[in-house]
Amino acid sequence: MIASLRSTEQQLQSTLDSTYRNKSPLRTLWALFQGRRWHLLGVVICFVIKNSPVWVLPIVTGNIITRITELYTARATNPGLTDPTAVRFIAVNAAIMFLLIVQNVPTHTLYASLLSASVRQVQMVLRSAIVVRLQQLSMSFHDNAHSGKLQSKVLRDVEAVEGLSRLMVENLLSGSVSLGVALSITLSRAPSVALFFLITVPMAVMISRVFRHRLRKRNEEFRREVEEMSGKVSEMIEMIPITRAHAVEGTEVERLHVQLLRIRHSGRKLDTANNLFGSFAWATFQSFQLACFLFNIYQCYMGKITIGDVIMYQAFFGMVVGAVQGFLNIVPQMTSGIESMRSIGEVLESPDVEHNDGKASVTAVKGRITFDRISYTYPSGDRPSVKDLSLDIAPGECIAVVGESGSGKSTMMNLIIGFRRPTGGRILLDGVDMATINFRTFRRFLAVVPQQTVLFSGSIRDNITYGLKHVTDAQLRNALDMANCAEFVNRLPKGLDTPIGSHGGKLSGGQRQRIAIARALLRDPRIIILDEATSALDVQSEFLVQEAINRLIAGRTTFIVAHRLSTIRNASRVVVMKDGKMVESGTHEELLSSSESAFSKLHALQL
Repeated sequence: MIASLRSTEQQLQSTLDSTYRNKSPLRTLWALFQGRRWHLLGVVICFVIKNSPVWVLPIVTGNIITRITELYTARATNPGLTDPTAVRFIAVNAAIMFLLIVQNVPTHTLYASLLSASVRQVQMVLRSAIVVRLQQLSMSFHDNAHSGKLQSKVLRDVEAVEGLSRLMVENLLSGSVSLGVALSITLSRAPSVALFFLITVPMAVMISRVFRHRLRKRNEEFRREVEEMSGKVSEMIEMIPITRAHAVEGTEVERLHVQLLRIRHSGRKLDTANNLFGSFAWATFQSFQLACFLFNIYQCYMGKITIGDVIMYQAFFGMVVGAVQGFLNIVPQMTSGIESMRSIGEVLESPDVEHNDGKASVTAVKGRITFDRISYTYPSGDRPSVKDLSLDIAPGECIAVVGESGSGKSTMMNLIIGFRRPTGGRILLDGVDMATINFRTFRRFLAVVPQQTVLFSGSIRDNITYGLKHVTDAQLRNALDMANCAEFVNRLPKGLDTPIGSHGGKLSGGQRQRIAIARALLRDPRIIILDEATSALDVQSEFLVQEAINRLIAGRTTFIVAHRLSTIRNASRVVVMKDGKMVESGTHEELLSSSESAFSKLHALQL
């Protein structure tokens, strides 16, 4: 299983690096079948064999009718005439058809199995590729992307691409083979009749070109409205507690109803375009079929072909028309699938990727962090969020970062984590420029305890050991004790294996924070970032969490972002930020000793 996952991961990386980028959607779809093309060859062979009755039946039908017509004509002058060879001829043809019909059962089963294996593999690889890319994309991308829209790409768009894959294989293969067989047989027997067949292909191309732009535009509009709806539904679900608490359910329903109306409108426009395209194509090719039938009747009237030939050619022309019309009928679905490929490309082709390949791996961290004239401006910002910041933090030092909202505290932490890269200056880790290191390897030595703890709907054990393997019970119990988790975990019905609900909804805020601290302790980090870790807690919970934090930060380089200034008394230094700049730095006592200091003024506001 693990070997299979590694093989899949390598294939995904190949898909991300070379397959999708800078290629047309259909070429990309073909590239996604890499490793499954032998299966596709098997699909083609099985399809030709299983569908052989469809192409042989017109020939057998025409031969039998011609033979019966000849016998009927002979009996007009010789009543009672029998022809044993005609009986044998009909019996042989019927036996051939029966055998061809029976073989369809095993060959169709094998065909369906090979096709399913290929298409489902493409579906899995594409979804996995999106998941991998989402993990690689920078935080700037995720700041601007809505989670509901991204979910729509992973679910709806990949489903549409899977449908496109089946259409490409099933309908195009069926149409191509049917067209080829019908044209080959007709050209060998009656080239003049084959001219009608040949006209249908350029006619189909012309019709598809006329409608192509409109279909693409309507599909794009509908896809974007569905993505918008997905995003708003995701927001609605997250907002239900607030919506219910403020009795504004009607407002939320109305907001969603407006979007539903927009989807209905764009959906009707798409349906109208698809139906107009389909009906126009049907009327065109039925007219061609009628013209071909009249031409064949004329040929028979002139004695150039038999009645059986009329039936055979008409059956083949019906097959050609069916094939060409089948091509046209799947144009709307193909347009939708191709639009979904473009939608997925917004993720897979995004250049906003955190690049770590080829950079130096971090194998050990002492904990010295140096800000060397650091500046950072957000892409959409008009002024720096952090400006000309210089600060040297020794290993094991605890730095408290305080300031008003928007002063640059969170940006400073994001720069340390590597979520943001400086737009000016540099950050050094143990004397090494962090622009040259692989952040993935660095983050193994880093732990973050945010204000809103991120938990998933598993057990307490799963959440604490997340991403770690081979954790012993002794290690886990030690982390629980140090984080003050044991006292409530032991009271739970299943202990560590108790499910905590979505986002840890079955736990209190203090319990969630202590689980986050236990998660950090288990990783034994060298650098810790505490971002407002106690700001939303009651007094008792804050005491337990603060006690756990004190154990966590002992001997480790620590950054504490705090609004409650009472929680940072034990910090080695306090850094005061304002408008992106460091305006003061010193110990808690030093900064409080001056009533004019910015820290003293902040402290006075909380008294």
